[in-house]
Amino acid sequence: MLGMFGHTWASAYGDAPNGTTAETWASCLAGVSNQQIADGLRACLAEGAEFPPSAPRFRGMCLGIPSLAKVRLELRGEVTSQFTRAVWQNIDTYRFRQVSADVADRMVRDAYDLTREQVMSGQPLPEPSLAITEEKREFKPASPEAVAAAKAAIAEALGIDRKTAAAGGDA
Repeated sequence: MLGMFGHTWASAYGDAPNGTTAETWASCLAGVSNQQIADGLRACLAEGAEFPPSAPRFRGMCLGIPSLAKVRLELRGEVTSQFTRAVWQNIDTYRFRQVSADVADRMVRDAYDLTREQVMSGQPLPEPSLAITEEKREFKPASPEAVAAAKAAIAEALGIDRKTAAAGGDA
């Protein structure tokens, strides 16, 4: 972080990792893997902020928690992240579709906060659901004989004259 944020980091946290600051950051990052810390550092670079994140914010970055703005954007289109899917699962979707835009926005914010708290406390995100694939069938029209037999069966069931049925109901 010192390398990324330079004087801003040093003035807030010091040059050497020791004391209360080091203990606080170590506590916040407990249970976070080296790969996740690397992901958090990449997220810091991608964010392009001038100031370093707080320890809890950096933990969220390490755990892959996107911004509320990104979640809102994904909810408007195709949901791509597992986190956004979890946010959607924390929304009463029936009510969501019935309320005003302001209330819907608040519902998204509340669901985002709840999902973020769940992830930050160590709960895993739900597994993505399997996609339902539609079985594609080849259309094959019925033979004239099958159509005639079906017409005859329908005519008999309805008590219609067979000649009228054979003529297609035009006689």
